Amino acid sequence: MSVSWNFYNDPALTSLQSAGATVTEDLGPTDRIVYFGSPMPGKTLRTAIGPGSNQITIAPADGGPGSGADVSQVKLALTAGGLDTAVGGAAISVGTELSSGAANKITVFVRTEQGSQPVGLADDLFLTTNAVVES
Repeated sequence: MSVSWNFYNDPALTSLQSAGATVTEDLGPTDRIVYFGSPMPGKTLRTAIGPGSNQITIAPADGGPGSGADVSQVKLALTAGGLDTAVGGAAISVGTELSSGAANKITVFVRTEQGSQPVGLADDLFLTTNAVVES
């Protein structure tokens, strides 16, 4: 069964986020904001195992390991300042139950480190959640 939750470029949850992490040519990291939520009214998201008691998590994932940038180059946080201490490749917890609607979106701060990768789009990287169910 599919769920209506997804990753978006905008806080109104209208523009779907495409897979990929941008690696820029400057020496610093690339920061961006992604929004996680569902524009469908009246929906609730919980984990598939232990719904309502286990944490929903968001993590970077690699659709083609060894083919480009690695998940360890992606840091996630719930605040911009949290990116400074975030661990590359680690998941973040966003709650045990989420409600739909743009007002209830989760703001995810994403930092991509350059590492040894060339400049460009590492389109094998994406964000994912643990197993979830929607009601």
